[in-house]
Amino acid sequence: MEVIMTISKNTNKKKYILTAASEIVKEEGVIKLTLEAVAQRAGVSKGGLLYHFPSKEALIKGMVEDWTNYYFECLDMLVNKDNNPLGKWSRAYLETTFSDLANNKLNSALTAAMFINPDLLAEFREKYNILHTKLINDGIDPVKITIARLSIDGLWFSEIFGIAPLNEELKKQVFEELMTMIQEGV
Repeated sequence: MEVIMTISKNTNKKKYILTAASEIVKEEGVIKLTLEAVAQRAGVSKGGLLYHFPSKEALIKGMVEDWTNYYFECLDMLVNKDNNPLGKWSRAYLETTFSDLANNKLNSALTAAMFINPDLLAEFREKYNILHTKLINDGIDPVKITIARLSIDGLWFSEIFGIAPLNEELKKQVFEELMTMIQEGV
């Protein structure tokens, strides 16, 4: 029982640390992402942070791995729950990505990795390329899904860099329009 509690405590601490790092990147930028700042925000000692992530690069790698896995697990869960085989990858992609826009954790991880070491994005790129193939072969007009995907990428870009970000109502309307476009493309 004690081993399970220790694992759970360590997992929770890692999540707090990763969330703190994401918040710093989102609110203050990658330049302010220091181990000291993350430890302080996560409510752990610097030694406690170093136990889980021995360097800034290891921390960013942890962010990318954790949020990439979470993103693709959410996507897979939606695909598995969808009973309509035509367009299920596209619908799941739309829903998962719009959901991620609300917390920006994956955005923060990808931004930090690009800034510190773009090689840390290899796993994300690989998974995204596999997803792209699934989207193109989803039974939807490939042009329509490409337009939807590029629209979402543009929205992500807008959110990451704060360039004319959409208000929540307009975001909701864009989501609904893209979902309609995907449904009609089947």
